Amino acid sequence: MILLVENLSVNYGKIEALRDLSLRIDEGEMVALIGANGAGKTTLLRTLSGLVTPRSGRIEYLGREITRLPSDKRVESGIAQVPEGRGLFSVLSVEDNLLLGAYIRKDREEIARDLQEVYRRFPILEEKRNEYAGTLSGGQQQMVAVGRALMSRPKFLLLDEPSMGLAPVIVEEIFDAIDQLRQSGTTIFLVEQNAHLALDHSDRAYVLENGHIVREGPSRELLDDESVKEAYLGG
Repeated sequence: MILLVENLSVNYGKIEALRDLSLRIDEGEMVALIGANGAGKTTLLRTLSGLVTPRSGRIEYLGREITRLPSDKRVESGIAQVPEGRGLFSVLSVEDNLLLGAYIRKDREEIARDLQEVYRRFPILEEKRNEYAGTLSGGQQQMVAVGRALMSRPKFLLLDEPSMGLAPVIVEEIFDAIDQLRQSGTTIFLVEQNAHLALDHSDRAYVLENGHIVREGPSRELLDDESVKEAYLGG
């Protein structure tokens, strides 16, 4: 098991964003988290990556408790997040944005190899390596965001709404890359507004409502579940 979350609660002031949330993710899995806007999905990812401090509960990663571990130490331990909205530095080049993902690393030769691997996965980024990231299309920026996360050599990748605002053909390309990552052994936790897409590509899934897990199970079963269909899959 790579991740264990037990009874996690997060508050923003008096607002309870997550409430007694528990889940687990095994190594090598792709697990999806689906739910409506405002359900707490992004809050959970930000808590797992150390950007939000929980009010109570615990987070265990690879058998080690990391509930209060700073975010930079989580990156060092192999956790990387592709944030909602991508979070690129628009006035830096594509290549500089990618290299920022390797800021904790000192192995220059391996960094150079990993950069070439990102370019292999996303050839358009090599073509545009010297262009400002802010001039790219939305789909190309998402490729940079994924590539930047990969430059830290993550064991556990958190993806927050990777399809948001993208054309279907670009979504397919992004998810092909995500599938390849999972096949290469990277464990992935996928938050995705497009529930059908998330369930199609994941092994298991959790359903989050009002900060609390209300359903869980194999993704194929949830695709056929009438209540999930009605709430998230358009009937």
